[in-house]
Amino acid sequence: MKKILFVLTLILVAIATTAVYHLTQQADIFYYKGHDLFVKGKYQAATPLLLKSLSYDPKRKKTLTELGYSYLWAGNYQEAIKVFQESISLEPGNSRIKKSLASAYSWSKEYDKAEAIFQEVLRKDKNDRDAQKELAEIYMWDNKFDQSRAILTALLQNHPGDVRAKFLYGKVLLYSGQTKEARQIFQELLRHSKTAAKEDA
Repeated sequence: MKKILFVLTLILVAIATTAVYHLTQQADIFYYKGHDLFVKGKYQAATPLLLKSLSYDPKRKKTLTELGYSYLWAGNYQEAIKVFQESISLEPGNSRIKKSLASAYSWSKEYDKAEAIFQEVLRKDKNDRDAQKELAEIYMWDNKFDQSRAILTALLQNHPGDVRAKFLYGKVLLYSGQTKEARQIFQELLRHSKTAAKEDA
């Protein structure tokens, strides 16, 4: 009797192992097909393949991330938000995913939610320059020009060579009606760009 039970246990383990291997293999196959389209910028075509991969392995982090960006960059913001929320539930401390979720909120013009997430990220790491610039840009789109300008001013004091921050600062000035000052910044950036191009030639 013991031998029979032992053999049955071995058979069940073998079946379970084979099933898990099959699921993992299928998840891999569909992920890499979707990933190939994703890196080529074919986000809508990548989406069903990434979803198929997740049907075999729902908690695969890399697949969830690429699915979220596929939705985001294809303009399907609400689906992107859902996917990034799912990713955060798996990695609650991952600030990169939180910033992606905030970006999805900002693209769908849910500025308050985006601002809150970036502020949370900056409370944990006040030196996160990407979060600072993203938050400044959201403030700009939300017509909170003073708050945007304050962030960018402080950032540029510490990092005067940050081209994107300087460009954003010019945009804030432009959209808040300070056209002359904005033009000066854009001209400075243009001169810098031409100088860099000559040095690289």
